[in-house]
Amino acid sequence: MKELFLQNIPASIAVIGLVGYFFGMAIVFIANPLKNAESFSVKPVDNAGKTEIRVYYGGISFALGAFLLYLTFALHTPVYSLAGGLFFATTVFVTRTIFLFVDKGWKCPYTKLAIPAEGLFVVALWTCYILSKVLY
Repeated sequence: MKELFLQNIPASIAVIGLVGYFFGMAIVFIANPLKNAESFSVKPVDNAGKTEIRVYYGGISFALGAFLLYLTFALHTPVYSLAGGLFFATTVFVTRTIFLFVDKGWKCPYTKLAIPAEGLFVVALWTCYILSKVLY
């Protein structure tokens, strides 16, 4: 396993970060969906909404992290997992940025945190991707 991650260090660092992020999100939203969803400006109208928060924010986050790990081990390289993570993170960031203006959500506390945090995350992932191609 050590050799797998040492074959492309920038991609490995990015994949470890992505998997940590997704597993962390899964734990947070499965364990305490209402409190954490409210910090994301999401509030369910009933108990089925609470389940949906656990499923979509928690369950899908876990599945994405697990899939990136599976992809890394199945293909014996972290590069494709990094590419998948780039698709996800870049799409979320671009979509959030576009609809920030459409929905006029730029004054919301969560947006003020999400835009710079996601922007830095996307830049870090792209940097790792470029380094993984240039150095390896």
